[in-house]
Amino acid sequence: MWNALRLLPAALLLLGFATAFGQPQGDAVEGLIFRDPFSGLSASEIESKLVVFLITDEDPFEWTKAKLDQADKNRLGGGPDVWCGPDFRRSFQKLFVSRPDLKDRCIVQRVVAGLPKNLTGNVARTLPPRAITAICDGQYRLLNFNVGVPEPNDLVRLIEDAEEAKALLQLHQDDPAALSNAVLDRSNKRVDRVYRDALARLTEQVSVDEAALDVDEAWISQYSRLVSDLNPVYLYDVGLRFGLSDRSDLVRLLVLEQHCETRRNWCDTLAPFTIGRAMRAIMNPLVDTAWGVPAVLEIAPQDHEEPLRWFSTRRENAFVVLAVLPTYLDQDITWPPPNVSRNPLAKRNWSELESVMANHPFRSVTAEQLAVILRENDEMAINLLVPARARYVVFEPGKTKPIVIRESDLPGKFINRLETK
Repeated sequence: MWNALRLLPAALLLLGFATAFGQPQGDAVEGLIFRDPFSGLSASEIESKLVVFLITDEDPFEWTKAKLDQADKNRLGGGPDVWCGPDFRRSFQKLFVSRPDLKDRCIVQRVVAGLPKNLTGNVARTLPPRAITAICDGQYRLLNFNVGVPEPNDLVRLIEDAEEAKALLQLHQDDPAALSNAVLDRSNKRVDRVYRDALARLTEQVSVDEAALDVDEAWISQYSRLVSDLNPVYLYDVGLRFGLSDRSDLVRLLVLEQHCETRRNWCDTLAPFTIGRAMRAIMNPLVDTAWGVPAVLEIAPQDHEEPLRWFSTRRENAFVVLAVLPTYLDQDITWPPPNVSRNPLAKRNWSELESVMANHPFRSVTAEQLAVILRENDEMAINLLVPARARYVVFEPGKTKPIVIRESDLPGKFINRLETK
């Protein structure tokens, strides 16, 4: 079933995702503040506030355009909304009735991180939408996260856990290993038995020297391996709890994951490896590994100046090859794959294709970089995941339609075309 889950993003794109934002809604909830992501906080806010991130899988280009088109986005009833915005605000309103002491404690920041339409072939998306809720301190250090849209009781747990994590951060601010061990002890007391066994195995993979709170490529690779090792346990768990047994049930699982309880044990198991890390750095791998789909977060041209300049200076006069990096969970898969064909005529393999492509302008890009390159250069949309995952996108001079080379393709048919150019 786990292999089927890795194929789920493509299956969902065949069905369609959710793209339409909710109807414009006011952000007015008494006792709740709405701000733009990673906006500056005052000294008192840094000390006293919790920052609640609501991350959804809608099109970030459309979200940004909707906000820019709205002359007064903070006017009651006048701003754009994410798909789960009404339920999210309703949960806070109910929370404040039962817990008035939590009023004015939280700042909400919404982030849209889904695949934009230029990576879904302009296919209209319908269902099922996804969300992640994360809580940070005023320094934007992660305190807690969960997959799903919180109910009032979920909010109480998330906030109380965040407060506890904040206290542990302050207590162990110079000792990341002690912080990790304290959170580990908490997780061991909370998660179900099957997750406790998994947590013990995961902990063995992380040495004390690697317990620093930096988020670099080495840490992201290690975290991705931890998630890969944990996911079979999660699928076994939800299979028992919800009676999931075959690939068709995986779409139903994504609907179930709109509720925080579904992945609660999964999130608590990963807490010792995530709490205290910078949210800006950890958000992309957090979303990528939770959803199994590349996250598209930074879409401003100034965030991608170098790849944009590289592409635009070569596009008109040469074949330009962009090798698209897969999700973090799949980056440990060997690529190019070995030639395993038994056909004696199938001598031209992926390695040879890469060698030929290397004679042209060639570079690796993330899905996020590819989306910005396509948009800023008015290139045609591609479908990144359907009918199979795209590994290379080739732009031919004088032609508007790019060549998309997918994992299911036979590499030999592209070699002759690129060799003669």
